Amino acid sequence: MRNYYFEPFDIIVFPVIDWYYRFQRPQQISRLLASHGHRVFYLRTYFSEGTKPLFQPIRNYASITDVQLSLPVYKNLVADQLDEDSQKILLDEFTLLKENFSITKAICFVDLPFWGPLVLKLQDIYGWKIIYDSMDQLGGFSNITPHMLEPEVELIKKSHLVLTTSHLLFNEKSELNTNCLLVPNGTEFDHFNNSPKFLPLELIDIQKPIIGYYGAISDWLDTQLIHSLASLRPNWNFVLVGRKESADIAQISKMSNVYFVGEKPYQLLPRYLQHFDTCIIPFKKIPLTEATNPVKLFEFLSAGKSVVATNLDELRYYQEYIRLASSLDDWLESIELALDDYLPAQVEKRLSFARQNTWDERILLIEDAIQVISKDQEYDSVSLPLILPKANIVSERLLTQHNGVAYWCIVYEKDDIIYKQTSFDLAEREARFLSQLESDYFPRFLDVKSEGDYSLIRFKKNQIQNLQDALIYINLSAIELYNFIQHCLDVLVKLKEKGITHRNICRENILVQSSKPVLLDFAWAISEQDPYFSPSGLGGYERPQDGSFSDVYSMGKILEYVNRQHYRAFDWVISLMTKPETSMRISDLTVLKILFDTALKTTLEDLQ
Repeated sequence: MRNYYFEPFDIIVFPVIDWYYRFQRPQQISRLLASHGHRVFYLRTYFSEGTKPLFQPIRNYASITDVQLSLPVYKNLVADQLDEDSQKILLDEFTLLKENFSITKAICFVDLPFWGPLVLKLQDIYGWKIIYDSMDQLGGFSNITPHMLEPEVELIKKSHLVLTTSHLLFNEKSELNTNCLLVPNGTEFDHFNNSPKFLPLELIDIQKPIIGYYGAISDWLDTQLIHSLASLRPNWNFVLVGRKESADIAQISKMSNVYFVGEKPYQLLPRYLQHFDTCIIPFKKIPLTEATNPVKLFEFLSAGKSVVATNLDELRYYQEYIRLASSLDDWLESIELALDDYLPAQVEKRLSFARQNTWDERILLIEDAIQVISKDQEYDSVSLPLILPKANIVSERLLTQHNGVAYWCIVYEKDDIIYKQTSFDLAEREARFLSQLESDYFPRFLDVKSEGDYSLIRFKKNQIQNLQDALIYINLSAIELYNFIQHCLDVLVKLKEKGITHRNICRENILVQSSKPVLLDFAWAISEQDPYFSPSGLGGYERPQDGSFSDVYSMGKILEYVNRQHYRAFDWVISLMTKPETSMRISDLTVLKILFDTALKTTLEDLQ
């Protein structure tokens, strides 16, 4: 059985860094896409000799496969281009990858123009989608050649979606492709918010205050500024965590109050961060850094730390939460203030911002965009006979193939009536369940009929919002959010009363009318009296990762998405609905309603 609509796209990452390099945006996005049900194939940034690819699972991530491609000639990703002979060899290797893992629909997630000619041919051959993630002003790196960058313009123009990390990159790339989305970097909040008990050995003998930095010690780091600051404030100690790369450290390496502690694994970074008295981002003001959205900014704020940074165009968007400095005097004054900037209200302001800018939040933006670009997927099998002209079609989807049989769904709109045509009895099933659920939380159908090998259900079109558009209104206040959550729990109560398991509660199937949720798509619902088969991937990434079905868990994932302000008390209760282990998960709806009552009281007290 091959699934189409329900099963997520496979993701093939054409990276700029290897998986085991510094853990950054490419790995964060990949791990979360994998957690959402996508199979991820992460290529290496170097080629082995030969013409056959090698595959192996990446440690601790069963859904992510390490792919080692091979070439008989040496290619440097940041300096060279893929010639025609190399492309042909790699295309043959992708045929093996496709056959070995039964890849049908895929997205090429591209981080570097080097891969451009290859992914454009994969697009032509297999119809695979392309997402280009523009993370940096690549021409600003000293090791990147103009020759390698030549394919970038064509890659951008032919991508189905372009992501950018900074406003400057967005403005630049959107002139070449209007389907451009600003997705800044983010943070793994809980990872950086913890307080490790052990002081790293390198910091034991370093006196306070510690002014800290971690990241690349490369040529965009303003080491002259660090030298001046350390010279003028000998009682300040500067700790630099990271690999020494292309930065000129001749002067500062000799200073008694500047410490280089080397590169540290991602898992150990919080141990150093928690002992910084303030954090700095001392970049040179150059085109490369003006277009940079530093991931460390969000990580520093996750620990509640005060931050001082170079006054860069991109960082001005965050100046409410950090201090920006343009001159040496600015830096001295800003660090002085930052060392004292730990009033509870200020710390909470930084933490609140960080909670709203996690990688989990970023992946929701990307998933929404993937849903949009997947809607024009082409299929090999024949759809249903049309009941209305093509001009009336809203969507046409191959849902799944089961025992060699294709299941389709076509939605039409005409004269304020929505027609939903489905293979076999899917529409009839939907009508049977909806007839048991007379409530504003569920759509009311006009009629249903069966015609040969398809069934048809009709609805009256109403003024209604999708969930994403309604977020701004749901989050107007803690009370508005609470009311919406209680309505969502009432939906589950109604289902439980009728002994119905929906099995496909996901963001696409929840609309909002008069501030209340409306749950759609009961074709795949089941009850004790009305069982049905389960397409692979049904429920999307709102489904528990163990493959079971839990409407409470799925609704909890919806509430994670809805709570955009990340009120802590609400987040805590929602986390009880979405525990990976069934035994740890709270599914009692009465208990959950009481817990959300308490969460509202706590939140209102916190906001006073």
